[in-house]
Amino acid sequence: MEPPQVDARRVRAARIGILVFFVGMGLMLGTYVSRVPSVRDALGVSPAGLAALFIVGSIGGLVAFSVLGGLVARVGSLALVRLASVAIVLAFCAMGLAAHLGTPLGFAVALFFALGAFETVNALSNAEAATIERHVGRSILSQFHAAFSLALLAGVGLGALYSHAGIAVGVHYAVNVTVVGAVYLALAGTAILDGRPPSPESVESKDGIFVTLKVAARERRTLALGFILFCAFTVEMGAADWVPLAIVDDFGRTEALAAAFYAFLVVAQSSVRIMGTSVVDRMGRVAVLRTCGVLVALGSLIFAFTPSFWGVPLAMLVWGAGVSMGYPLAISAAADDRTHATARVAAVAAFGTIAGLTMPQVTGLIAEHIELRKALLISVIAAVAMIVLAPAARPLEDAPEALREEDAGADTLGP
Repeated sequence: MEPPQVDARRVRAARIGILVFFVGMGLMLGTYVSRVPSVRDALGVSPAGLAALFIVGSIGGLVAFSVLGGLVARVGSLALVRLASVAIVLAFCAMGLAAHLGTPLGFAVALFFALGAFETVNALSNAEAATIERHVGRSILSQFHAAFSLALLAGVGLGALYSHAGIAVGVHYAVNVTVVGAVYLALAGTAILDGRPPSPESVESKDGIFVTLKVAARERRTLALGFILFCAFTVEMGAADWVPLAIVDDFGRTEALAAAFYAFLVVAQSSVRIMGTSVVDRMGRVAVLRTCGVLVALGSLIFAFTPSFWGVPLAMLVWGAGVSMGYPLAISAAADDRTHATARVAAVAAFGTIAGLTMPQVTGLIAEHIELRKALLISVIAAVAMIVLAPAARPLEDAPEALREEDAGADTLGP
C-alpha cells in the first residue's frame, strides 16, 4: 500500500493538529500530577501505597505499548487514536469517582485504563510527529514536546487553582479531560497524515499483535534507545510524580505552593525544548543528551541537599533543563528509518512505561526510610546511564531524506 502523497499545506495542517495533541497530553498530565497529594489523602495511602497505584497504571501503559503495533495493523492509527481518546475521558471520570469514594482498588483499575489509553495516544502522536519531522527536514520534534511541557505547566497551574478553590478531584478530572477528548476527536483526521492500516508486507502486519515486543527484542540500537528513554522517563516522571509531594512533605509547604514551584522545572524544560531545533542541529544528539544528563544530576543533587527552601527554584530550573531533550531525541532517533517507524517508536516508548512501572515503586520504597527528596537521588544514576548510552542516538547514515522541495513551505511553526 503506497502512502498518500502530501504537499506542504497538508504537512503544515498535520503539524498544527499534532501540536494540539501534544498540548492535550500536557494538560491531562498536569491535571493528574497537580492533584496527587489530594488523591493520596482521599485514598488514605502511604508513599509506598501511592507508588503501587502508579505501578498499576504503568502496567496499563505497558500493555498498550505491547499491542500497539498489532492494533495499528488491524484498524489503522486514525481509528485507534479516536478509540483511545474516548477511553481516556471515561477512565479519568472513573478515577475521579474512585477518589471521591476513597477506594484505592477502584482508582487503580481506572488508572490502568487511563494510562493505557493515554500511552496509545502518546505513541501514535510521537510516531506522527516523527513523520512530520522527516517531511520538514529539521530536528523539530522537541518543539512538539515543548508544547507538551507548556501545556503541562498550564495544567499544573489550573490544578493549583482548583485545589486552592477546594474543587473536588473528580470534577477537576471530568472537566479538563472531557474538553481535551472532544478536541482530539475533532482534529484526529487532520493530525494523522495516513491513518490507514499498513500494508500486508509491513512488519506490523507480519509479526502479529505483539510486534512491538519483537522489534524491541531483536534490534540492538532500538534496545539502546529504549534504555535512553527509560532513563529520561525516570528523571522526568520522577520529578512529575514526586517533586510536588516532596515539597509538601519535606519542606512543609501547601499543595498549591508545591505546584507553583514545580512549574519552575516545567518552564526550564519548555524553554530548552523550544530552542531544541537549533541546538540539536548544531551540537548533535549525542552531545545534547550528555549535557542533559549532567544537568539532571546537578539539579537532583541541589534539590536533595539544599539547606534552605529557596534552593528549590534553582534545583527545579537546572533539573528542568536536564529533562528537556532525552525523550524527544530517543523518539526521533527511533524513527530515523521510516520503514516500520511506528513499531520502533512504540518499542522505544514502551521503555518509558517500564520505567513508570518500576521506578515509582523504588522511589516510594526508599522514601519509607529517608526523606523523599533524597530518595529522588536515583535520578543521578539514571543521568549517568543516559550519558553512557548517548552514542546510540547518532543518526543512521542511510536515514531517508526529507521532502526538500517542501521544506520551506512546511517549516513555519518554529525557529
